[in-house]
Amino acid sequence: MNLFNRSILPIFVVATLFGVFLTGCLDAPDYPHALQPVESISIMVQQKTDSYSTQLKVNPSDSATIKASVTPQKFQDDISFAWFYSNDGKDSLLSRDPVYSFFPSKIEESIPNKLIATDNDGNQQIYDFNIVINTPPVLSDSTIPSAGDTLYGSETSAFLFEWYSIDRDFASGDTLFHILEIDSVPYDVGTLLQVKQSGFKAGEHNFRIIVRDLYGDADTLDYKKFYVVDTLEVQ
Repeated sequence: MNLFNRSILPIFVVATLFGVFLTGCLDAPDYPHALQPVESISIMVQQKTDSYSTQLKVNPSDSATIKASVTPQKFQDDISFAWFYSNDGKDSLLSRDPVYSFFPSKIEESIPNKLIATDNDGNQQIYDFNIVINTPPVLSDSTIPSAGDTLYGSETSAFLFEWYSIDRDFASGDTLFHILEIDSVPYDVGTLLQVKQSGFKAGEHNFRIIVRDLYGDADTLDYKKFYVVDTLEVQ
């Protein structure tokens, strides 16, 4: 059964960074309303107990599984798959199964970036893709102010808020973006690690920090309470 029609779509399909939903080549219909056998082939990854996702992003601290899924599902067994690591025009075969497991923290050559799907008649589709290996950012629990601190001033006093975030992916060009949330009001402070904020009335307040990297991974601190004593009122 010919599930691919070379004349409809190009043989090479390059996957985007954050997802792969690849339209397969279909049989040319005998008449305009003929049903097409294979609608698409999807490439998806999974880690731990998470669901499979077409967002091809994995954490290097855990093993990952990649799979090719055919739509409609009834044609899954009519397609054979071969996973490769491709570099400088050289392909290294990793597996011939629809599902392939690998460790992102291991050697690069064990991480697939090319899939060849073949139907029963030997027709092929080639998919090039990229798996993003990303470590989530981490916030230090040490902040200014600390939980329970008392700040002295007035509504015009600019109090310092300071925090520290780290990401092992800095060397590969990752960037961290922060949100300072004070009394449930978020302030997008970008890459800054400290700001000064005024306008605090006397009494109890709370704040927290949220950090996200370029790939959407995030970390959040629990809310911390601090207290403001208005020195003008005290006088």
